[in-house]
Amino acid sequence: MTTLYLGGYTTDQPEGRSGLARVTLTDRGFGDVEPLPGPADPSWLVRPGDGPDLYAVAEGEGSQVVRVRDGEGVVASAPSGGMGPAHLALSPDGRWLVASNYVSGSVGLVSTGAGGDGDGDGGTLELVDELQLEGDGPHERQDSAHAHQAVFLDDRRLLVCDLGSDRVREVSVEEGGALRHTGDVVLPPGSGPRHLAPAPGRDDLVWVVGELDQTVHTLGRDGSGWSVTQTVTTAPEGPGPGETTTGGIVVSPDGAHVYVSTRGTDTVSVFAVGERGHLTLRQQVVVAHWPRFIGWLPGQEGRRLLVAAEKEGSVDVWAVDQGLLEETGHSLAWSAPTWVG
Repeated sequence: MTTLYLGGYTTDQPEGRSGLARVTLTDRGFGDVEPLPGPADPSWLVRPGDGPDLYAVAEGEGSQVVRVRDGEGVVASAPSGGMGPAHLALSPDGRWLVASNYVSGSVGLVSTGAGGDGDGDGGTLELVDELQLEGDGPHERQDSAHAHQAVFLDDRRLLVCDLGSDRVREVSVEEGGALRHTGDVVLPPGSGPRHLAPAPGRDDLVWVVGELDQTVHTLGRDGSGWSVTQTVTTAPEGPGPGETTTGGIVVSPDGAHVYVSTRGTDTVSVFAVGERGHLTLRQQVVVAHWPRFIGWLPGQEGRRLLVAAEKEGSVDVWAVDQGLLEETGHSLAWSAPTWVG
């Protein structure tokens, strides 16, 4: 049995609906959903381990980063360092949370109160620095910087997806807790980098999802810095009817396959990884409507893929066999899911 937590939106949902919940998954399927007390619009969660605490963004009014204790609700909070936090990343040593604020285009650094070994009383959260990004792009949604995701390469180095400027920002956490912008990786105009995933065990190869043009970019780093070495589409037959945007990305633990969801076509694309990290489409499966999030089932990474379809209101489990996806028939109905794990 696996215990999963769900995060989603409370805005425009029935009054009293919790955006945080817990559910169990067994070989027979999902159990009953148990609503949990939490903040408004916890659209992205972080599970730091097997303990009772979660970290979450409160995306709506207030723009907070919060610590939620299972069964108790919010036990600590801090400003996110901007407006509209859409993503939260925890440093490998457990000392720092980085919030990517989509609306304001800024990145906030929050201390967890833990020591360098990750230990601490877990009592307080504190915003210690914020970094304002600048830039724009040709798409109507690129009027200014829009930070969408930060990924730690190690305890100090970060890559930040800035959808608004068509750039992946290189950022470092300085000693004492300060964010420093150290460089940029320029992506094709109008691509809108949303999320990225590094190759397992490497800090010189990442794949970046272009939300606005349904693409995946392979980025490699050598002595002269980062560069885009390949761009592939996630919609080889063209966009779906209406809005079409890519969503989530995950990599298999062995680094052999990359999985990307596309909203509008409502598909998950399976890419095989070849020389220099270049991608070849192996499979594309149709999933439930608007697959905003995909992620591995905890404890079964590389074997079970979770797909959270926001507008369908469902979480589905897909089996992975030699890299390819197969339906399991396990599906959970829950309104507006944006994170599960």
